[in-house]
Amino acid sequence: MITDILRKIILRRKDKFLFKSYREGMVDFDSIESNLGLYVHIPFCRSLCQYCPYNKTVYERDKAYEYKQALISELDLYKDRLKNKNITSVYIGGGTPTLLTDELKEVLELIKTEFHFSGDIGIEVHPAEADRKLFDTLQEIGVNLISMGIQTFNDRALKFLGRGYVSRDAEKALALVKEYGFKCVDADIMTNLPGQTMEDIKYDIRKAYSYGIDQLSVYPLIIFPMTKMGRAIRENGLSRFSNLYENKILRTIDDISAESGYKRSSVWTYGKDGGNRYTSVTRESFIGLGAGASSLIDGYFYLNTFNVDGYIKRLGERKLPINLVNRMSDRDKMMFWIFWRCYDGEIDGSRFTKLFKGDMKKEFPLLFTMLKLLGMAKEQGGRFALTEWGRYAYHLVEKQYSVGYLNDLWQASMEQPWIKEIRL
Repeated sequence: MITDILRKIILRRKDKFLFKSYREGMVDFDSIESNLGLYVHIPFCRSLCQYCPYNKTVYERDKAYEYKQALISELDLYKDRLKNKNITSVYIGGGTPTLLTDELKEVLELIKTEFHFSGDIGIEVHPAEADRKLFDTLQEIGVNLISMGIQTFNDRALKFLGRGYVSRDAEKALALVKEYGFKCVDADIMTNLPGQTMEDIKYDIRKAYSYGIDQLSVYPLIIFPMTKMGRAIRENGLSRFSNLYENKILRTIDDISAESGYKRSSVWTYGKDGGNRYTSVTRESFIGLGAGASSLIDGYFYLNTFNVDGYIKRLGERKLPINLVNRMSDRDKMMFWIFWRCYDGEIDGSRFTKLFKGDMKKEFPLLFTMLKLLGMAKEQGGRFALTEWGRYAYHLVEKQYSVGYLNDLWQASMEQPWIKEIRL
């Protein structure tokens, strides 16, 4: 409901967003920005967590090899399209991407040798996979940013989530990774887990900080309707905090972070002053590789097929595995950019002008008037910085965006390898 209201009032559009089946020539690849990031999606996991909405499948060694070959083919198809572009970062997510560490070595080598790459390489690490051999290999292939999916140090909650490890494993993983001197070690922690108390949350935050991590990513468990989590919570008679109470959780995390020497760097992340960040979701332009990966270039937002076999087959035919394309209007592009700047906690008017040749306050007078009148943001030298209240409001909108848009898009993509059209 919130997202529909914002679409109608802020974007002034009554119709829903249209995603259409990709055909050759539909995307103007000549308009790709000069600087962009790459995202590589690895959908394989040893087991599937019941809360996770991301595209994933159970690991098979032979399938993983075929998938690696398909990734290389996809990169090859982009080579001419990106020949004059600067690749500024590579983020690898999943799934459990470290299951394909050996295969990724070849993929990353191709990016380094065949593209203009200069930047960071980040990867998500599952605590159950963390050992010296893994971290030795990651350093060898050039990875310098690590995001450790801890989620919680509570064994009961870990079992309910189906994470496949206990708190002691998570503790060992954090202690070990800090020995390697990676540029940034991020720890992911989830809040508002079923049956969780405020004391549980405080313990998790303090425990994560005790390992001297560079960044904490802490976000609420979002119950996607497409997953089994909602039913599992009901069947086990568990409860969760209300949306209103989550504001107290956010403030509590702020307080503990400040005590530990960390400050908020985005709505859901904390770091040290001048510290390095692990941030894969806020790139202004990026190309996604792999089954289920999304891309954003000059107002084209498109998704690859989620079906692993379909992805491999399409690339065997030397065709891009793009499934759906949304062509944003100029106003859509502006609002999408503003949305993710809100995630960062600050909207830079000069950057908006450089990108869109306009004044964001004139383009969206109602939005910025509301932000100021409702005390959600303060204007400082052409920048709008979210207040605590504004940060909480965005927190709620982001959750609604995930459930209202991403859930339906991802669910349809998982059910059908190739979709003709979908409106959201």
